[in-house]
Amino acid sequence: MPVAAWEQFLKDQSSWPAASRATHQSMVRDTTSGTTFEKRKRMSPEERHLQIIQAAIKVIASKGFWGMSLQDIADEISITEAALYHYIRSKNELLNMVLAEGYDTSEADEYNAATSAVTDFDGHHCYCFPRYCTNIVLYNLRRPEMVQLFSMLNGEALNPTHPAHRFFIGRHLRAWEQIGSMNWILPHGYDEERFYHLYTLAMSAMDGLQYRWLADHSVNLLEEWMAFSDEIFPETIWQGFRDPSEYNPDARQCLLPFTLNGDNE
Repeated sequence: MPVAAWEQFLKDQSSWPAASRATHQSMVRDTTSGTTFEKRKRMSPEERHLQIIQAAIKVIASKGFWGMSLQDIADEISITEAALYHYIRSKNELLNMVLAEGYDTSEADEYNAATSAVTDFDGHHCYCFPRYCTNIVLYNLRRPEMVQLFSMLNGEALNPTHPAHRFFIGRHLRAWEQIGSMNWILPHGYDEERFYHLYTLAMSAMDGLQYRWLADHSVNLLEEWMAFSDEIFPETIWQGFRDPSEYNPDARQCLLPFTLNGDNE
């Protein structure tokens, strides 16, 4: 990995989402100690709501929206389809729940932003876009089922009759509204239009790589993205703008002139 600024980040996983760390291991329940029977605890409406969403994510990620039925969801959580209708009214409503509560979460946004942030000597809060992109990849490593759900629905939603068509058609620009409002430090020569093209390139490359990762388990998503980053954010242009660790507080440098708000030309 030629970007020296990220070497410590890759070695020290303390800032990574817990489930993305190399040391994270799934614990397997011991089923050899005999069978016990416990009275099943009655779920609260909130617990059942979450259970239904989790079941829907699993089923839709595998079968797609067109291929799944509400009976599939009911079977996944061991209730009848009639009982399921106490919580949802239709497949479309279930899909809307998944889209609203499943993928684009505030937790993901906060992680991606917080660990790409740098505060300069003058107290300006700025962000490093290459690190932000790496954070998205790192966060998605812990939720392959969610990435598969997104990929499955994104493909299906090319059909204008799909209930998620408008959601996916508009998602890129909705995300840009958030990205465009953040204070990014950028190399010389970036205006808003050029940065938008860079953002589009990076997200498109990431989507394509994640498709490969889902289809081919030999693909190391993080390593491949690092290689992509070397091409998208070449060191000769982006050195000093890639990672918060590249900022030297002893230099007492103000970063605002390197942002779009500082008229970076």
